[in-house]
Amino acid sequence: MTTAAPLTPAVPTPGLIASLSASSWVDRVGDQVFAPMLITHPPARRDADTAAVIEARMLSVAHALGAAPGNVTLPDVGVRVAVHNGVVLVRLDGTPHMLTTRAGNWGRAVTEIGHVLLAVGLDPLSPAANAVETNEYITTSVKADRVYFAAATVADSPRLIQAQADRALRP
Repeated sequence: MTTAAPLTPAVPTPGLIASLSASSWVDRVGDQVFAPMLITHPPARRDADTAAVIEARMLSVAHALGAAPGNVTLPDVGVRVAVHNGVVLVRLDGTPHMLTTRAGNWGRAVTEIGHVLLAVGLDPLSPAANAVETNEYITTSVKADRVYFAAATVADSPRLIQAQADRALRP
């Protein structure tokens, strides 16, 4: 009799990484300022984009970020985010490709704060979602345990996270 090995989510593909949406904002709880980045999959575009397929893709993203379900201790995933010329770069384990998004004021804020709360939603959300729709998505997803979280440190330089990605890929 053989025992099945536990399934490890696949490494996110370049196509998946390029298709992801990232919503970011600065928030406050009491006197504590924090900067979340919600990473989601766009709504299904093909018949093959079933709910199960989208969930598996997003679990691969959560795994590549070191994120964990919201009902466990928030993992500190170390230096994983950098800001360069108004673009935020997020390093994922197992791939040389990074999630990139325009940052604007949020990029300046996270550089000062030094940390980002990464949140990976398992369900699709339109890239055109407004603040009300995004808040509803977060509320619903957190209640249903459909979002994974990680605390990431912001690098002083994008070269630092690129070097980490390169080292992680070497045999």
